Amino acid sequence: MRLFPILASALMVSAPLAHAEMLPAYDSETICADVAGGSARQELIMRGCLDFQERTRKEIALAWDKLPVPVQVSCTKAAEGSGDYWRLKSCIDKEVRSTSAATGH
Repeated sequence: MRLFPILASALMVSAPLAHAEMLPAYDSETICADVAGGSARQELIMRGCLDFQERTRKEIALAWDKLPVPVQVSCTKAAEGSGDYWRLKSCIDKEVRSTSAATGH
């Protein structure tokens, strides 16, 4: 029972001040179907696209909770029209680079 107050205290101290956004969930099937279109190699393109979207989503998911909330919010908004994990990652990379450059890191 003594563990609970210690754990609760640790969680309160480590809790971020700003509320983190949820990682957006996009419909990769639709995006990839648009990319593949009526190509003669449609199935190959579709599989490659889905694999790329999934790898990109996983890469974003690993870093999502460490991103500043303003980056999460602005990049979610920037990518919501396309619903594309690559666009979301591109935005995140750009925002992180500009933040690092501004702080000199």
